[in-house]
Amino acid sequence: MNEKMKQQQVDQNEIRTHQVFILTGLLIGFVTDRWEWVAVQAVVFLLTVLLPTLGPYVLVYTKVLKPLGLLKPDIRVDVPQAHRFAMSIGLLVTGYSSYLLYSGNTVLGWSLVWLVLILGAIALAGWCAGCFTYYMLNRMGLGGFFKYGAISGIFPGARPGK
Repeated sequence: MNEKMKQQQVDQNEIRTHQVFILTGLLIGFVTDRWEWVAVQAVVFLLTVLLPTLGPYVLVYTKVLKPLGLLKPDIRVDVPQAHRFAMSIGLLVTGYSSYLLYSGNTVLGWSLVWLVLILGAIALAGWCAGCFTYYMLNRMGLGGFFKYGAISGIFPGARPGK
């Protein structure tokens, strides 16, 4: 692990909180058959990708859940760029599914929502497909945003241990 990697840390409970709220919003959208719920989750993804510390669900975690002691920080050495990339993919898929649902293409729209739900549940359990993709792009030699590789000894995309 290089020196720069040692300095990067991520609060895993912040990520889990975001995941739980996103999954809940998408499920509510599906159950109520309202594309607007999916669109709101796309906007949340957008805000969180653009302003990671000011994402709506991040703020719920940092300003409400943590101060009330309902959740405690779970800080681990990790690559925040991988999570941001995963959220960018979530943004693209939920944004497109919102459009599809709005325009009446419900089968494909809800199928994409269920793809996000399934991959989000897997991520909540400890393995992130978006993070895995980020690390594979890093292995292909992409620099810039993709300059950070997976933490040594951890399967790419898996939640790092304490």
